[in-house]
Amino acid sequence: MNRIGIVVDKSMESGRKANVAAIIMGQLAKDMPEIYDEKVIDKSGTAHAGIAVNLVVLDGGKEQLLTLIDSAADSGVAISVFSSTGQSLSNQYPEYLRQISSMDTRSTQIVGVGLAGDDSVVKLLTKKFSVMK
Repeated sequence: MNRIGIVVDKSMESGRKANVAAIIMGQLAKDMPEIYDEKVIDKSGTAHAGIAVNLVVLDGGKEQLLTLIDSAADSGVAISVFSSTGQSLSNQYPEYLRQISSMDTRSTQIVGVGLAGDDSVVKLLTKKFSVMK
């Protein structure tokens, strides 16, 4: 694995986009600890993130996010998503779990999709998206 692509709903404001990207990245890192290596210490003693793969955050439309999930399903890359249902249930994990597990993907209103895997596959799947603004 050497690339992560996170695509967020382009209609959201920048703070929400950043939040969605962080949540998805956190899940991908939990699922695949090889994403991060040891922290890197500079000459001043400050610790820097030890991310070991390339990461890009992109903008996409709501329907494009659903299409991306379908396109990536059999591609061999890891997929993690987040939804507006999840956004509405801040600090209510049991309720989030209950609601998401009773809904289909479209009904959850996906606002972000994360892909992690082979560089060429992730690039191919995300090439039509623009860099997040």
